[in-house]
Amino acid sequence: MSKERCHQYWPSERSARYQYFVVDPMVEYNMPNYTLREFKLSDARDGQSRTLRQFQFTDWPEAGVPETGEALIEFLGQVHKTKEQFGQEGPITVHCSAGVGRTGVFLALSIVLDRMRYEGVVDMFQSVRMLRTQRPSMIQSEDQYQFCYKAALEYLSSFDHYAN
Repeated sequence: MSKERCHQYWPSERSARYQYFVVDPMVEYNMPNYTLREFKLSDARDGQSRTLRQFQFTDWPEAGVPETGEALIEFLGQVHKTKEQFGQEGPITVHCSAGVGRTGVFLALSIVLDRMRYEGVVDMFQSVRMLRTQRPSMIQSEDQYQFCYKAALEYLSSFDHYAN
């Protein structure tokens, strides 16, 4: 029997009320490596509402790290693409059970891949160091740290450097 990594805090079938807020599940898309859920969040005081999107990466093994970075890189791209597509100004909130291991990997890769694209820089050490100034223990294990390097290398290798 597998250990529950995160309590399901979102409603899946019926709306739920949390003090002044009502959360209505709208749709759920089950992709090969992640699930995307959309909710309507309404303020019962003034009737204003907005759509929230929740991405859940489902391809992380019970122990260790993924074999390759391909699925997580695709997931990162989809999260950022969706944010751009819908023009949401709010933050992307990232969490895992402890908030430092898988969350740290997601954030470190997100930063490093952006810097690769826009600055031509790969600096995993400084990226993780910066994250750890905000939250100690980001990236909990050597395996996670090595996975970040491996995934960044896979991402970099996916480009044809000799195309004109």
